[in-house]
Amino acid sequence: MEDRFVVAAPDGVSGAGEEHPGVPDEILLTDYVWAALERHASRDWRLETGDFWCRVRPPAHRSRVQGWKLHLSATPLSAPLVLARAVDVLVRHRCGFKFAKSVERVAELVSRACDRGSAGKFITVYPEAGDDAFRTLAEELDRATEGLPGPRILSDEAYRRGSLVHYRYGVFDGVPMLSNDGMYEALLLAPDGTPVLDRREARFRTPPWAPRDPLSPAEGGARSAPAGRVARTVLLNERYEVRQALRHSCAGGVYRALDRGTGASVIVKQARAHTRATLTGRDVRDCRRHEAGMLRHFASSGVTPRFVDLFEQQEDLFLVQEEIEGSTLRAWVRDSVRWSEDGTWGAPPDSVAHVVAELAALVATVHERGLVLRDLNPANVMVREDGSLCLIDLELLARPGERPVTRAHTPGYGAPEQAGAPRVGAAPQPAADLYSLGATLFHLISGTDPLLAPDRPAVRPRHERLAYWLDRLAPGNPNARRFGALALSLLHEDPGSRPGIGEVRRLVSRSRSAVPTLPDAPAAPAVPPCPGTAPGDAAGGPLRRMLDDTLGHLVATMRTDDPAWLWTPGRSGARSDPCNVQHGAAGILGTLVRAHEVRRDPETGNAVRDAAGWIAGAVAREPRILPGLHFGRSGTAWALLDAGRALGDDGIVLLAEDLARAVPVRWPNPDVCHGVAGAGLTQLRFWEVTGETDFLSRARQAAEALLEGAEHRDGRVLWPVAADFESRLAGRAAYGFAHGVAGVGSFLLAAGRATGDDAFTSAARAAARTLSIAARESDGAAHWPEDEDDGRLWTHWCSGSSGVGTFLLRVWQEEGDDRSLALAGRAAVAVHRSRWGAGPTQCHGLSGDGEFLLDLAEATGEERYRTWAEDVATGILVRHVVREGRVLPVDETGTGTAAGFGTGLAGIAAFLLRMVHGGPRPWTPRSIPRTARNVEKAGEQRENTGERR
Repeated sequence: MEDRFVVAAPDGVSGAGEEHPGVPDEILLTDYVWAALERHASRDWRLETGDFWCRVRPPAHRSRVQGWKLHLSATPLSAPLVLARAVDVLVRHRCGFKFAKSVERVAELVSRACDRGSAGKFITVYPEAGDDAFRTLAEELDRATEGLPGPRILSDEAYRRGSLVHYRYGVFDGVPMLSNDGMYEALLLAPDGTPVLDRREARFRTPPWAPRDPLSPAEGGARSAPAGRVARTVLLNERYEVRQALRHSCAGGVYRALDRGTGASVIVKQARAHTRATLTGRDVRDCRRHEAGMLRHFASSGVTPRFVDLFEQQEDLFLVQEEIEGSTLRAWVRDSVRWSEDGTWGAPPDSVAHVVAELAALVATVHERGLVLRDLNPANVMVREDGSLCLIDLELLARPGERPVTRAHTPGYGAPEQAGAPRVGAAPQPAADLYSLGATLFHLISGTDPLLAPDRPAVRPRHERLAYWLDRLAPGNPNARRFGALALSLLHEDPGSRPGIGEVRRLVSRSRSAVPTLPDAPAAPAVPPCPGTAPGDAAGGPLRRMLDDTLGHLVATMRTDDPAWLWTPGRSGARSDPCNVQHGAAGILGTLVRAHEVRRDPETGNAVRDAAGWIAGAVAREPRILPGLHFGRSGTAWALLDAGRALGDDGIVLLAEDLARAVPVRWPNPDVCHGVAGAGLTQLRFWEVTGETDFLSRARQAAEALLEGAEHRDGRVLWPVAADFESRLAGRAAYGFAHGVAGVGSFLLAAGRATGDDAFTSAARAAARTLSIAARESDGAAHWPEDEDDGRLWTHWCSGSSGVGTFLLRVWQEEGDDRSLALAGRAAVAVHRSRWGAGPTQCHGLSGDGEFLLDLAEATGEERYRTWAEDVATGILVRHVVREGRVLPVDETGTGTAAGFGTGLAGIAAFLLRMVHGGPRPWTPRSIPRTARNVEKAGEQRENTGERR
């Protein structure tokens, strides 16, 4: 059996634990390279070691920008031998290459979590130019590694069937360039010099202008993937007709299919050879064989799907099982939550009691068979249409103490003894499943995962932190009051302190008629308030403590001596421009400027000066100027403007003005984050601060460009990114604020007000009508999909209710449109209801949602929106982490404390600053409507705008 590897976030994954004593963190592969260099007397070669990759270069190595390159795959077990044999060939040919530095990194490259376009690429070889040399090198590498195991690399063409050697046309060691999406990427260069994305997809794809395929017998140009795919019937094992792909991963797809033999709908699970391979020598195919055995073992129990078939086809293994009609428990929780007029919420208590009883029965059934689940979580349980429960994904079941098994757990659901176990060792005892049962019960109660970042140093037991969380949602949640104590007892760190499954079933049975109470339920710990504030004051107490500590953390972690990054970025921003708003220094500087304005303490003022100085030096190193507010230079200019004014530094202000004037106001992307609308908002901000008319003129140019780029479809107006634009957003037409109609409409509304041009205002009205049509309303709440083709519904600033609601509120402020206010109110209902399940950030989380609620409170005078914003802040607080004595929120990962504005602590601090001290919304021109002239009308609309207080 084999695990689903837990890939830690930069700041660690909750429950990841420490490695087993005596077992090294990494099994390094560099010694195999040094040994080969010694054998060939090649001591003048260079070996550069990075966090993931090691690069090896011969003397006087001159890398090309791009060309045909080779990849070799491997499994964790075969990697040392593959590397040793390949290095001998590569050193003999004096060819540069890179390789994953450790066995653990190789495991990541073949894990389920690895991107399919990058999976399996253990060694990358950069041959010298020339087809003959390329063919010779490929042939020798193939012979040297023949017979060793490794997965097929989906983005490449295989040298031959079964070979570890693959090839594709792509970048070599080219200098990373800033792409149109605001990320540093090694880009291809077309013959005319145009930068082109090197798309690593799960299929072989070659630019049409690339040189001919050096291994193709055909004459002419390179082979290239066809422009479009022709729909065809996929028939597996001459019996199973694939109807739908449910999900894809490096390890293989999961499909819904028609069984032509029986006419039944079945689920087919593909297992790609040598993926999810471990040091045990097993891979995902062994997992599927084991799962098939478990399905047969439980065939008479009725608690698992029915086994149908197991077969091999083209080296892959396929497991076929009965399709269960229903939904996963995670989806059932999401769809079952109801909100009542008195403010209580949750899934119906009787339904929850039934599910809890069924869950306990499932665990008992597995334990009675002498097995442990090892990974019980809401995604591995199906709720049938009749309400009964069914276990799916049985690949990890094992006997307690069985060896060898690979460590397996889902973050937040794995018991501490699982997380701290060695990578390969014995299966856990049944008490580990009881912990997972408690975590699943926590999800049933709260609708979210019990994922907590580790305190450093550890100062609070985990179950006490969860008790603090449950304590705050219990007043409005009957299920928390009914089952919270049971969940907490199961989530105890000490396996011996968890109630046994028999006791759990008795307690659940009793709960149908009475609320269970367990002895010694942990008390909820308090967060120490700041001196001079009342503990019950939402503007003080724990939230004030978290705000002050977060600002102190931002100041303390600034690294002015690092030329690359002023603050260490999170994983999602590691390739971003270090001067932008979303992930970089400009967003954090904006928050520190606001903190300096309200606090006026020397430490914050010095931090503002240092950060502005660092950015002023860094912007000159990047010649490419992108227009976006969050991913481009617009936000950088804006941050410098505000910093210069706060410091009284005319030099910084002049630099900001020059940078703003250099920003393009016409661009193939129309949105706020990356494109024209973001540039336009920035020009308006500079105009209102400086009074310089050229900024207003440039804002007008941006608005005119947006009018030209608008597309009208079935009564809607949309602003798609140009289809031929070299961007991962090409062709996209979204609804939200970050990338779509709401953000573009907000700028056009402001531009119309500033210029007096009704064409801009009229386009903004059309945007509001479009969003009204696109709204999905249910039970008093309004949600929006990301775009026309998205079936999911969102609540956040970037792509959902709070961003759309922000624009609709501004339409009401400017136009007096009561329908827009009513719809904004229903968007607020959706936002408020998401406060326990959403992350904490500005872009796609609670901080951005809270900003919208504060906008509503200021514009309408309705106190309930202020109360809702405080509720949202509590949703951020319950997940707080203590780092070196500071109480901090977590970033977008839920486990780290990255500083960035859009995805980290600076954006959260900005929301808390506004809630505690008032003031304007970040990155919003003051000329955008902020009046309360329609407050009296708002009072008349209150019955139509959502929940009662």
